[in-house]
Amino acid sequence: MTKQSFNWLTPEIEDAQFRHMARVADLYRGRAPEHVIAIDGRWFGRSHGLAGINETDMLEEPEKWLREILADMAQNAACAADSVTFRPLVIELDPLGVHFIDALFGAKTSFRDGQVWAERLDCAPRDLAMPDLSGSEVLRRGLRLAQIVCEAVRPPILVATPVFSCPVNIAINLFGDRILDLMMDDPSGAHRCLRIINDAIAGATRAFMEVMPEGLRRNSVAENRYAPPGFGQIDGCATDLFSAAQYAEFFAPLDSELLDLSPRGGMMHLCGDHARHIPELRSMKTLRSAQLNDRASDDFERFWKGLREDQIVYVGPKDGMGIERILDISRGRRVILQCSIEKPVPVR
Repeated sequence: MTKQSFNWLTPEIEDAQFRHMARVADLYRGRAPEHVIAIDGRWFGRSHGLAGINETDMLEEPEKWLREILADMAQNAACAADSVTFRPLVIELDPLGVHFIDALFGAKTSFRDGQVWAERLDCAPRDLAMPDLSGSEVLRRGLRLAQIVCEAVRPPILVATPVFSCPVNIAINLFGDRILDLMMDDPSGAHRCLRIINDAIAGATRAFMEVMPEGLRRNSVAENRYAPPGFGQIDGCATDLFSAAQYAEFFAPLDSELLDLSPRGGMMHLCGDHARHIPELRSMKTLRSAQLNDRASDDFERFWKGLREDQIVYVGPKDGMGIERILDISRGRRVILQCSIEKPVPVR
């Protein structure tokens, strides 16, 4: 692909981007910022009227897809000069959305109604086999996409990894409630199934880390979950289905292993009722941040008070947990707002 021109990257944009990055890095180092950090970026190329851009195009026509993403970024670059709210210039690689790992196991995927869908596997969860990652066409195309994008851009433009998700989410994607039955009827079979899923996620994660330079690579959905270089991310959506004891037994060790893959640990995304898992999350040494939105935001106070002092909480404000309440609880410390703010808000 021809090297891109970035003449739209003005000094004002670059200065704002690098200053915001430095502020987030300082927060992860334990330094309280002078002003509250807010992140609210744009998912370039998604739902903004650009014809032909979807998850399938990423894998089938990566060069064309990238040109359209960069055109959208250039057209809307002025917002990235915002000195108050961080609006990262991120290219989100999300081939097959939350079903990328499903596809590595042979799940059939399709794109309709604006999103990716995956069919469940016919095999029993206890019979799940490790996929041949070296021979996976989906993984090969995903890695080619990542290489093409990373070779074409430079900081402050960043590239977010695909959604690697987590064992519990993938197991439910692949098997539905059959994995829940297996946990009750055959715990050893469930452990085996989840181990295979974890190993596949780890293999895919390592493969992308090899082709994506750390200076460009960021965690998935970095447009509003930005973390500094060297941090990863896992999802924890479906952990709201399980008791604290079940999470500790079946999932926490695997989640910890995935977080360990990133040099500096990483973030867990939460969007449901997860507060009962706080003691376990607090004990994960490489869990450096929790990201809360939707139902999970209601429990912001419990997370902010229950996690370690070195664990940051990202939170999307909502009815009942607005910006003022978030700041009353946290004083703006150890917190990142996932929304726009118009004026600097001093940390209390």
